[in-house]
Amino acid sequence: MTSDYASIISQSLNTLPVGICIIREDHTITFWNRTIETWTGISQIQAEGKILEDVVPVFGEHHERSRLKVVFKGGGPVILSSRFHPRIFPLRENSQNEGKYQRITISPFILPDEGAQAIITVEDVTAITEQVFRYRQIKDQIAFELEEKKITERALEMALSKLNNLASITRHDLLNSLTVFEGYLGILLNQEPGGKIQTYLEKMRESTLSMKRHITFARDYQEMGNAAPTWYHVESLVKNSGTGPIFRDITIEANTGNLEILADPLIIKAMYNLLENAVRHGEHTSHITVSHVKGPDSVTIILEDNGVGVPSDKKGRIFNKGFGSNTGLGLFLTREILGITGMQIIETGTPGKGARFEIRVPAGHFRYPGEE
Repeated sequence: MTSDYASIISQSLNTLPVGICIIREDHTITFWNRTIETWTGISQIQAEGKILEDVVPVFGEHHERSRLKVVFKGGGPVILSSRFHPRIFPLRENSQNEGKYQRITISPFILPDEGAQAIITVEDVTAITEQVFRYRQIKDQIAFELEEKKITERALEMALSKLNNLASITRHDLLNSLTVFEGYLGILLNQEPGGKIQTYLEKMRESTLSMKRHITFARDYQEMGNAAPTWYHVESLVKNSGTGPIFRDITIEANTGNLEILADPLIIKAMYNLLENAVRHGEHTSHITVSHVKGPDSVTIILEDNGVGVPSDKKGRIFNKGFGSNTGLGLFLTREILGITGMQIIETGTPGKGARFEIRVPAGHFRYPGEE
């Protein structure tokens, strides 16, 4: 480079933190900047005027010479990826080459009065490449763990399916046997044997009915959470749950408008349990009201009756499993079903004036279709 223009360019290129090498079409090196000198240990004096292949042997290979030829024939820039060409320009010491990665770009370069040339830039991309490798390792590890998780989940699903099938078959067989046993007990009781035998037979029938209720509870408890939650219109839910002989003389009033809640499909069982509880334990219950109060981040569904209410000393235990005068499972199951979608239930009634159950439905689990 002899012109003032070339001198200015030379000074500028020497300040760059990127290795720069410029060659003529015959591959003679015309410029070798200080950065590449520092990296390789080959001085400008040793490199400039020499043939590129003699200084950087890789360029003597056929495919690299072909790339240079394309550039000089007017082709676009050539980029040598660090993935396939990690170290074309050797570093000062052999020990430094290990683990280093370079990105090489070869572009056409024109200088006045100098003719066609090519500029080769050398970037140290070791840090970036190592980050990419780490990312790939993390990605591969995550993919492996996800696959392991899928395999485990499939195995668990299969095991759960087998257990559910076994439980279902077992319940079915037990119920059939209990039904037959209950039938024979009924025949014996119809004979009115009297005395202790009559008493024992009646107790056996009560025990049979209790076992059937427990089997039914086991079925309901097993089915909890198996199906995806769905939206239920509360007024329709109350209406559909409050049917049957036990509600024949009961007035059930629902004032919840178009309120809908997101719940497990067993919500029908939960609502039935609450309504039945009001009748069974209210002693003289004749009226049940279901209303709601909307708060800033939740809605509370209120179920009230005009029965005897819940004694103060029992309020904290009515949702415990096994507590109660019947099976002790109804309110426990109700709380569990509601809890699947984040609902909470408490009893806040006044003893002697009726029971009052409050169901808190969290944000995102209730809606009013048709309202803004």
